[in-house]
Amino acid sequence: MTRVLCCIDDSAGAVSVVQVARQLSDGLGLELVLVHVAPHSHAPGVSAAVAGRERLLEEERNEAEEVVRRAAAEAGIDSGTRTRAELGKAGERIVQLCDEEDASFVVMGSRGRGGLKAAVLGSTSLHVAGNAPCPCVIVPASATTESESLTD
Repeated sequence: MTRVLCCIDDSAGAVSVVQVARQLSDGLGLELVLVHVAPHSHAPGVSAAVAGRERLLEEERNEAEEVVRRAAAEAGIDSGTRTRAELGKAGERIVQLCDEEDASFVVMGSRGRGGLKAAVLGSTSLHVAGNAPCPCVIVPASATTESESLTD
């Protein structure tokens, strides 16, 4: 296990998630990998045709790559950090990526949905924490890490 898998979305809290993951990877001497998993879209008429499906997947992947680039830039991550833009069900794909990347830790945010909303809408962080083959660090939406150091 040699990597910290940092899973981000397009929320305002993504920067804090990246900062926590960077502090963890720097402190432990592990590679940082930034990941965004976007859901597949289905557009009636477009997703039925092969060429339309391919264009839709390309657009989704481009949007996922932009989410990763933007979060990395906002968190001050250099361009040498490896990134992955993935498509699929976020919780399931993140668990798979933990195995694929031989992750030591997975770091991700929590939107702070209450019990009922999480039960109805599902909770990606809950799914990953319960199924990942490595420790899972959940960064709450209210976390700030600008002046804090996790390795002190």
